Amino acid sequence: MRESELEEFLSPFGWEAAGARRETDAVVAGLERVGFVCHEAARSFMGECLGLKIDHPPALVIAGERISSWTHFDPSAVCTSRDADVARRCAEVAGTVLFPIGVDSFHLTVYSGSDGRFYAGFDSSVFQYGEDRNAMFSMMKDGIRPIPLGEWMLH
Repeated sequence: MRESELEEFLSPFGWEAAGARRETDAVVAGLERVGFVCHEAARSFMGECLGLKIDHPPALVIAGERISSWTHFDPSAVCTSRDADVARRCAEVAGTVLFPIGVDSFHLTVYSGSDGRFYAGFDSSVFQYGEDRNAMFSMMKDGIRPIPLGEWMLH
């Protein structure tokens, strides 16, 4: 997805190309206190997208109402030491440090990888959610779910 397409896709949800640094430092500090390790790619992404909620395909029509999937870039739903432990286990599968950047309506935690890629986790399953932010947003726009990478095992 080109930058102009990205802006067109995200603008209706309140995103501004210039970015908005909303509470990023406070959110990062809170997550680091419970055991997450923040990296520059995650801090940069959150500086642009923290608080953004995107409705995207797939969608269902239930009782005449269109119900979309959504992704909310607010990691406050995954802010415990248990969540940090799960992120470390997911990172073993992904092969990179993962920092939570939000949640997806399919009960996925969405992560920024220190390698610049995006990932998702659900229970012990780990998925790749794009080579970069534009690829992740393209997947959302097109209703493409994250690609399975593997599962971590209990030790």
